Amino acid sequence: MYLIGKTSDAVEQLTNRLQYLSSVLLEGFELSDAPLALENVDDLYEHFDKDQLFLVQDGMVYYNHLGQNLIGLDEGDLVGLPAVFGLPTPKLRADEYVELIPINRDALLKHIYTDRHRQHCWSHYLLTQNALMLDQLAIHAQTQTTPHTGFQNIQPGDVIIQQGDSAEHVYTIINGSADVFVDGVRVGDIGEEEVFGAMAVFTGEPRSATVIARTPCTIMAVPQADFILLIEAQPKAAVNLIENLARRVMLMNQQLLDKR
Repeated sequence: MYLIGKTSDAVEQLTNRLQYLSSVLLEGFELSDAPLALENVDDLYEHFDKDQLFLVQDGMVYYNHLGQNLIGLDEGDLVGLPAVFGLPTPKLRADEYVELIPINRDALLKHIYTDRHRQHCWSHYLLTQNALMLDQLAIHAQTQTTPHTGFQNIQPGDVIIQQGDSAEHVYTIINGSADVFVDGVRVGDIGEEEVFGAMAVFTGEPRSATVIARTPCTIMAVPQADFILLIEAQPKAAVNLIENLARRVMLMNQQLLDKR
């Protein structure tokens, strides 16, 4: 078995463990049926009863969901466990040539439960498969909720945002501070953990101010397309953003009052 896409370091250990346990479970079990040669099968269980398990002898079978292959099952893997227990499962698909040995579910379970050691290995098999799926689910969830951020080190006097430019990123100052200028006039400052540059992202308008580093700064830059992911993954950033925008509106209102 192998999982398609990004995986963790534990995956190889878990998949090797699954294949070892499969071989233990099948020790002494008579594989009476001849291998089936299949090719370009979109859904295995459209052709076979759902009480039928399979052992992959050659080639590859895939768990496929919405046209995307998720998990590959190769030589020595048991195929179809969720289906034979009536559980929802993605399609089992064979894109190319594959040889499968049919295994009757009830015959295999009888073989397993007549031996205490095999019962123990069966429990380990199910737990290992569960651990593998949870590990992959955690990686998938992380990739769905973690924005693609970039960190930059900025020197005093460096321009972080230029008034009039298009908005491509939203920024957070990790450490350091910066000044805000509108038409060359200083109108405010930005401190640590403050989110800035979001207004133009929301409105689609050019940058309304220039931001220049006052001290050495480390900033986090989030691409515009990933900004919503940042809010979902780090609710504190959303709170900081609202607080910062409110504070800046109050400052601008005060400046207007002072000019009267």
